[in-house]
Amino acid sequence: MFKNYLKVTLRNLLKNKVFVSINIVGLGLALACCIVAYINSKFNWSFDECHAQIDNIYKVHSVRDDKGDIREYGRVPFPIADNVMNDVVGVDRVFRYESHVFTARDVQLDKVFNTSVTYVDPGFLESFTFNLISGDLDAYHKLENAIVTQEYASKFYGDEDPIGKVLTVFDDTGMSFNFTIAGVVEKAPQNSSVHFELLLNFENRYRMYDDGVKGSWEAMAQNTFVYLNDPSQASSIESQLNKYIPIQNQANPGFTVTKFVLSPMNNHAQISQEIRWDNLRNAAPAAATLTPQLMALLILLVACFNFTNTAIATSNRRLKEIGVRKVLGGNRRQLILQFLAENLTICFLAIVMSLLIAQYLVPAYSAMWEGMDLEMNFSEDYMLYIFLVGLLIFTTLLAGFYPSLYVSKYDPVSILRGTLSIGGSGKLTKILLACQYTFTVIAMFASVAFVQNARYQDTLDMGYDRAQVLGVSVLNDNEYQKTMASMLANPDIEAVASAKNHIGRGNYGATLLNEDIEVDANMIDVGIGYLEVMGLEILQGRSFLKELEASDSDASIILNEKAVEAFGWTDPVGKRVAINDTTTLTVVGVIKNFYMYGFWAPIEPVGITLKSLRFEDDGTNSFVVARTSVDKIRNVYDDLESDWNDRIQTKIFNGFFQDDFLRQAREINDNITMIFGFLGVVAFILSCLGLYTLVSINLMKRVKEIGVRKVLGSSIGRIVYLINKDYFLLLVISSSLGVTFGYYLIDGLIAEIFTHYKSMDVITFSTPILMIVLISLTIASLRTFKFAQVNPVTALRYE
Repeated sequence: MFKNYLKVTLRNLLKNKVFVSINIVGLGLALACCIVAYINSKFNWSFDECHAQIDNIYKVHSVRDDKGDIREYGRVPFPIADNVMNDVVGVDRVFRYESHVFTARDVQLDKVFNTSVTYVDPGFLESFTFNLISGDLDAYHKLENAIVTQEYASKFYGDEDPIGKVLTVFDDTGMSFNFTIAGVVEKAPQNSSVHFELLLNFENRYRMYDDGVKGSWEAMAQNTFVYLNDPSQASSIESQLNKYIPIQNQANPGFTVTKFVLSPMNNHAQISQEIRWDNLRNAAPAAATLTPQLMALLILLVACFNFTNTAIATSNRRLKEIGVRKVLGGNRRQLILQFLAENLTICFLAIVMSLLIAQYLVPAYSAMWEGMDLEMNFSEDYMLYIFLVGLLIFTTLLAGFYPSLYVSKYDPVSILRGTLSIGGSGKLTKILLACQYTFTVIAMFASVAFVQNARYQDTLDMGYDRAQVLGVSVLNDNEYQKTMASMLANPDIEAVASAKNHIGRGNYGATLLNEDIEVDANMIDVGIGYLEVMGLEILQGRSFLKELEASDSDASIILNEKAVEAFGWTDPVGKRVAINDTTTLTVVGVIKNFYMYGFWAPIEPVGITLKSLRFEDDGTNSFVVARTSVDKIRNVYDDLESDWNDRIQTKIFNGFFQDDFLRQAREINDNITMIFGFLGVVAFILSCLGLYTLVSINLMKRVKEIGVRKVLGSSIGRIVYLINKDYFLLLVISSSLGVTFGYYLIDGLIAEIFTHYKSMDVITFSTPILMIVLISLTIASLRTFKFAQVNPVTALRYE
């Protein structure tokens, strides 16, 4: 019986090569998108699974209650690590993890690279998994040794063994420290929370930073971990941390905590975006996870509906076969199995094609997102095989089960008499086609919406002149003085200013108090001329003045409109505000609102104070910014970089364009537009093929009708209208449903990504409708026009 099923299956597939090819290609594209969605989702689900003991590792966090707003912070005081190890029962390891970017150099090779230098306590490599390639994994316990990744070592030494080589690391002040490479490990995969290039003992952090944080309860360590042999003890250990709360709050009254908590690392990457001051790598943003899943679902439904529609529409060709089979004793179950076998064969061929397509789609999609490295790994990812088998079964049942039931139910007597005719113009085929077009319109609606949003954000007034500003990040007075001298000597630079904090590059929070009104504000400390260089618009009062620099530094503040609105002032100039209940300042000016962090966050109250740069050995950057013309900004940047390399040879130039601050927004817009554009094109092609198939089969059934109408004097245009009017109505209904569903779906998606985005307008709604209706009607009309041109004598003889 199986042999018979196989023969009939192959015979019918070869007889319908065109329709079979359409379905294989359509399903292949859809299934390839499903493979991308699976691999992308697995990348996020398996975050940190590369670390064998991840279930035993917890990160210590601080929790604050800010007027009822419970906030979790990823940092705790430096001394907690030592105290927990000595005092808390049940903790097996405690270690800190802190990363900074320094310049590292091999003096003999004269190679210099910016390097992610990571300080850790003993216990880090014993807890997190980094596979050893050569050397000693415990070597970092000694101050003079370093562990490096193989990828980093190859920058300096290529294929040469790096063990025993000496690297010189330059700190913020330019002082040099020598370290011997004593171990080489594999680089962590992209979906790991912890990464490093050069790993050092944590005590080196105190040697290279003279900031007095060792033993200080006021200073916060970037990351503090505990390792528990028995994770079930986490809650009891967490309660023991409460004894450190009074010590912390007494030492740092400006940052009072209500409790310390243990955050399990086995799901930390998925929640880290909700934790403040957390600098570990997190899982991909919602846009990078939801978009491919949505894309795969939509295109799979379109392809399956196209498959179902084609199967039902072409079923007329097999009515006699079905009738003869039933007369000869074949039962419905056997017919269903026969049709399912044919559908399974088509879906299997589609799976094969999808794997070929995915070889290109997976790396192309991975390249769209920073920090993502996706690949199809058939040798290690056994779940991929299970997913493909499940996908094959699901697609076969979704696309082929109903046509099998539908075609196998008819009475053989009606079939053999020729009184039964199905396919082509039934309600079900039209409903399925309407669903195809609805999903297609949703995809096209999304593409239009994201293209509009990209243009809107590119031209949106950020509140400052982003296109004319470039800057350089500096760490010490030597870098500052040489950068400032280089800028002042450049004739193409119009103005220069310094800042301790810079728009989009860092600020600090403070509470502003006026009488009984408190306003939480983002604060930035800047130098004379900063507002003018950035193009910030003064609406009331004045800017900071050179002749009043001394008094402005001590007693003046400039607020943005949002801060003034929060205080409820109509005449803010001259008002007095206290910062954190300490220093009292006078408002001397009000500036226009600006986007501190681009489109990702709402506009919040901002306070700007005048401060001269004072460099401390704390690893924080200061900035020198310059204003130039748009057409010269690239040349100015190159000149500054060249001067830097001549003047400061131990440090990589750290310049930036202010407009690059919006690069991530542009990339997300472009990537999602590309994704939905691809989806829209594929879905549109499949829908048009489905329409072409239905129209063709419908026309073949109505050849005699067309001939009679022509004999009775009907014009070709009238015939085209009569045959296509139902399709026009179907397209209008589908398009209306598509833009309605698309609005709620895409508006929610964009709102999830951006705080500030373009609202949908008439163009967003009308563009996909017009494209779908006009192009689809053109295809249907041309096909009908071709049939209507046939000589009626030939048409009547046809049947």
